[in-house]
Amino acid sequence: MLALTKTTNRIALCFCLFFVFSASVVAQTAPQAVSTPKSGSGISLAPARIEMEMRPGTEATVVVDLDYHAAGENSQPVRIVASLNDWTLNRNGEVEFQKANTLPNSASGWLIYSPAETTVTPGNVHSIRVTISVPKDATPGDHLSALIVEQRPDTIKLIQNRRQMVVRYRMAAVFYIKVGQLTRRGSLENLHAEASADSVRLIPTLKNQGNSAIRPVASAQITNAAGQIVAESAENESLPVLAGSELAKPLTIEKALAPGVYNIKYRVDFQDGSRPTEGVTDLVVGSAAANASSARGDAKPAKP
Repeated sequence: MLALTKTTNRIALCFCLFFVFSASVVAQTAPQAVSTPKSGSGISLAPARIEMEMRPGTEATVVVDLDYHAAGENSQPVRIVASLNDWTLNRNGEVEFQKANTLPNSASGWLIYSPAETTVTPGNVHSIRVTISVPKDATPGDHLSALIVEQRPDTIKLIQNRRQMVVRYRMAAVFYIKVGQLTRRGSLENLHAEASADSVRLIPTLKNQGNSAIRPVASAQITNAAGQIVAESAENESLPVLAGSELAKPLTIEKALAPGVYNIKYRVDFQDGSRPTEGVTDLVVGSAAANASSARGDAKPAKP
């Protein structure tokens, strides 16, 4: 939140970036219409993730729908502008945006969109057409880009002598353009565990040596010295591990452990055609070795 003060007026600008990994389309499937607006005010994009398998020298067009819904009776039209950015995920799973055409696997130069700027009105769905043209010499693998949609600053008006809260929306629809011969090779490189007063924090290091993103599905289990299960996490899909990258996103299990020695098993299916992998580590909890973790057999194939 950024608060700005000028004479007797105060305006707070809240920049909201929506980045979702849950929806996808392919080149042969038209994007679904935006769902019915919810109560309250906001702007949303659909789909928020576009995955397309394309051959070099081919072209395809998709539609990204922008839904502006506002609860107030006096809601006004908003001027929005679109642009392209490169994007990636860092090792901690945080999204990073860069200037278009700066990252090695950028697809931003392949995308043309229209309109680049328009006025959106409450209660209506506005469409942005995006055409992807893959060069004939495109290299195999994932090429990424993001369509950024944000409100123009000059549409924000300040009413004199009144305290106001103005929300500016900044959204991203991310593109995975998958070209040619795709490979996905996931591995569990390391597993670290540490305990706090009321939880256990696991940090698996996942690596993808392929040229296309993988979306691992993982679960964890904690057993005590007697082999009894004291805590576990359900199987869930993690953040994607992008091509040629590592991900070390912590997993927290809410459980207070009594002093003692525990065995932690982390099971991950990289969904890359290989067998699931199981990582094992010992966690020592106690006054003499609080938060200590000694790893053994960091990554080994799971038993059939």
